[in-house]
Amino acid sequence: MREKCLFGPVQSRRLGRSLGINLTPFKTCSLDCAYCECGKTTHLTIERKEYIPVRDIVNELNAYSESGVFRSKPPSCMTFAGLGEPTLHSSFGVLAQYVKKTFPEQDLVLITNGTLFSLYPELYREVQPVDIILPSLDAGSGDIFQKIDRPHPSITLQSSIEGLIQLRQQYHGQIWLEIFIVEGINDNYSEIVLLRDAISRISPDRVQLNSLDRNPAEEWVAPTSPERLAEVADFLGAELLSKDCRNIQVDVLV
Repeated sequence: MREKCLFGPVQSRRLGRSLGINLTPFKTCSLDCAYCECGKTTHLTIERKEYIPVRDIVNELNAYSESGVFRSKPPSCMTFAGLGEPTLHSSFGVLAQYVKKTFPEQDLVLITNGTLFSLYPELYREVQPVDIILPSLDAGSGDIFQKIDRPHPSITLQSSIEGLIQLRQQYHGQIWLEIFIVEGINDNYSEIVLLRDAISRISPDRVQLNSLDRNPAEEWVAPTSPERLAEVADFLGAELLSKDCRNIQVDVLV
């Protein structure tokens, strides 16, 4: 059965009214994050290929651009996201250019785990049409990275961080770095010091903290208390995304 490529628009806490663009089959990803709301990764891979035919994606985009729904209530942004890691699609660059050309009034957004930049340097060129990139970084140490994000064997925490550092140097759009806090796992002092050092090296435009508010892939992932999130956010200089903390804002230090 053909994969559905578009979903939404949905109201996003960060992006406003966002239309999602899915580029992979269900749970095809380079990480198997313990907190993922979509469940466990069923295809852990770093292979880039045309997982969903470009023609299918383009056909859905064209139909949406010509629809009354789009004309009457256009979204604020078009967002590469969905059921897996978008940058695994080998035609990501072509699709990014096409979406930006077809929807010039909408911000083009990429939600990514950020792990493939160091493995595929061509991605730095492919993401240039994107207005906002939202990569993730959930750990400052390799052990915690393995516990929370459970990467493909080819991926290390260091390679992920170095890839994001290079992204900052080669990409001139907005980078909003997201950190998912799992209380008792990556919120201790030594870990957040390492996270703060990584943030300083990456130099994103914004840092955003998130925590569990939907069912995770693993039952041991529990919500972090608003008080603890606020403490970590203050230390890292981050904004809070969790619904219980949305009114708490601190200045970004990076």
